[in-house]
Amino acid sequence: MGNTSIMLTETSEINNKEFTITDKLFKEYGWHLAKNEMNFICYTKLGHETDVFDIQIDTNDIIHVSVPIKNSSYNFVTSFTNYFSASEYIESRLIDFIYL
Repeated sequence: MGNTSIMLTETSEINNKEFTITDKLFKEYGWHLAKNEMNFICYTKLGHETDVFDIQIDTNDIIHVSVPIKNSSYNFVTSFTNYFSASEYIESRLIDFIYL
């Protein structure tokens, strides 16, 4: 997952509507859209710009998810074949990242 220049879009509406509920959860916890494309979504938080959650959808509709590992400079990467499973996983990892 390549890291590109990050531009915060705090009030932007998410382009990929499959992740609308996930987007709402991120924003509730103070995370912001850094990348807001149909096939690439990235969240970060002010003051913690190295902690990023990336969502990339490839041409075969495989959803690649990268989540930060707390207190580490590494991310864990996995893939899903449907939006629901990807969303559930991301939301769960966000809650774990915040509270654990």
